[in-house]
Amino acid sequence: MNVGKRSKQREPSKASLREIPEVKFSRARVQRNPYAARIAKEGIVVQVGRGRPKRLLEVGGTRPRSVRFPDAVWKRVEARANVKGLTVHAALREAIIAWLEAAA
Repeated sequence: MNVGKRSKQREPSKASLREIPEVKFSRARVQRNPYAARIAKEGIVVQVGRGRPKRLLEVGGTRPRSVRFPDAVWKRVEARANVKGLTVHAALREAIIAWLEAAA
């Protein structure tokens, strides 16, 4: 089977660029980050950039753990996290930290 030469990906042609409609910034909507206010208030460290954080530069140098719950409990955790606008992981973290602080 003879395969022809493949050319490099080229830039868009001038004609195709002319067909793209211009963005009207006066009418464009900006979608705000729903977590920005909480991050500013609580001072959460957010990694900027691509990829995983370097080893031990993660927030608190965390280690992954697993926990087993019945499906009914997971559904309740997911529902509660959605109401609070959190991920399931963040909701579990918040609950455990609150439990530890209440016990101290």
